[in-house]
Amino acid sequence: MQRKTFVIFGIVAVFLAVIVPAWALSTDGSESSAPEAVPADLETGKDLFVTNCGACHTLYKAGTDGVVAPNLDELLAPPGPVAPDPDSIYPRVLSSVNNGVGGRMPAGILSGQQAEEVSWFVAKVAGKR
Repeated sequence: MQRKTFVIFGIVAVFLAVIVPAWALSTDGSESSAPEAVPADLETGKDLFVTNCGACHTLYKAGTDGVVAPNLDELLAPPGPVAPDPDSIYPRVLSSVNNGVGGRMPAGILSGQQAEEVSWFVAKVAGKR
């Protein structure tokens, strides 16, 4: 191979390995993604969600702008005349956290009480602005 090929490859590798992650970590998200106040009983779930789920999932009440996974506001509580019942959303979210989703979301990111806290938080705030 020619030296030019190695130089171009090196520049692309540095760009992808250093510059893009540095830029992504330095951004604060959009103005519309500021964390929202939630009831005190949901704060633990919110904190766990932001730490463990927010990089992938968008959820308005958590103030997260995930980029690779579904927007949970749209997926779990799409706009409609009647808001879905959190009791019907909770088992779906808990199952996803415990078991993963079709190879796209890994199983066991959280477990036990933490999985329950996050699942209740998501079930109660999804779709709420």
